[in-house]
Amino acid sequence: MILTKPCATLLIALGALTPGVVLADAATAAPSSLSLAGSAELLSQYRFRGLSRSDGQPAVQGDLSVSHTNGLYAGVTLSSTTPGPAVDFGHGEMDIYAGYDHAVGSSGLMIDLGLRGYLYADRASADIVELNAALHRQIGPIDLRAGVAWAPPQAHLGRSAAGGLRDNVYAYAEARADIPGTPLYLHAHAGHTAGGLDYTGPYWDYRLGLGASHKALGVDLSLVGTDVSHARALYAQDTGRAARSAGVVTVSYQF
Repeated sequence: MILTKPCATLLIALGALTPGVVLADAATAAPSSLSLAGSAELLSQYRFRGLSRSDGQPAVQGDLSVSHTNGLYAGVTLSSTTPGPAVDFGHGEMDIYAGYDHAVGSSGLMIDLGLRGYLYADRASADIVELNAALHRQIGPIDLRAGVAWAPPQAHLGRSAAGGLRDNVYAYAEARADIPGTPLYLHAHAGHTAGGLDYTGPYWDYRLGLGASHKALGVDLSLVGTDVSHARALYAQDTGRAARSAGVVTVSYQF
């Protein structure tokens, strides 16, 4: 994997954030101050912001993260990808992320600030870095979150009509509600993409689902789609297939 400028920027930022704080704290804090978590998932297809990155084919994902009681966290997510006619990110994706999640005074709100890098095994020119911010709050069995992810101007995002590098903005809102007395939960997500990752122009994506969990095992059934129409698609048939509504089944194991 070639270290492109976005990738190098991410590694520098992670180096400034995690070793200097998380690792330093880990050296002096009690072992219980740090926690390690992971997951493995099998998906009927991998959808990213509504668009299929596995060309409608099954995919696997894994995540490993470490968090500190002071709110700092860092981790890595690995995903299989399948090149498609409209969305082609090669055959593998690695996301590296770090951030700080902390209470906003006594308001009950939490603020989550971080950065995330998307790196691709055989598409190094597609690597990008995003900065993100979100507010979230737990109200009884309901968890609410709203946030924005901004990708600064980068080569992969293309150039504007004026010749300057483009950026990308993704804004979203989502909710999850546990059904009391059952292992079931409902969830909903809506997001809007505008910029270098919009493919066919600014578009909305959505996800509606029902999930269940028992101990370390989980299953989720979701309807995922976008408002990208064939009329707006650069390659109507190809992009339309990647963006059309589809059911996604996810089986997960937490450890």
